[in-house]
Amino acid sequence: MRRNYHILGKDHTEELSEYLSRDGQLLLPLVELLETAEITVDELIDIAGRSTIEAVLKILAQGVAGAKHQGKRRGKVGWHRSQTGVVSLSDRKLMAKHPRIAVKEKRSY
Repeated sequence: MRRNYHILGKDHTEELSEYLSRDGQLLLPLVELLETAEITVDELIDIAGRSTIEAVLKILAQGVAGAKHQGKRRGKVGWHRSQTGVVSLSDRKLMAKHPRIAVKEKRSY
């Protein structure tokens, strides 16, 4: 299945904010937390940023191991749980949960 993607660069933040505000359901839970003063804007940025990075890591893993499914693994590469690790940003390091991928090895006895 071929998918068409619209790639955004650093200077396309306006397009991304327009998309996210148009489909408000994506951000509604975070907006409600802000409105009830349960989190601050800094916490919102941390939560949204971390979640975005984790989502990108999952998409990258799907590109390598295929879609996640129940049952026996087919092929050489498959999903193998997830773990917390460090993602290096330009100015700091961030702890994020990322999927683990395992390569099936042939066993010779």
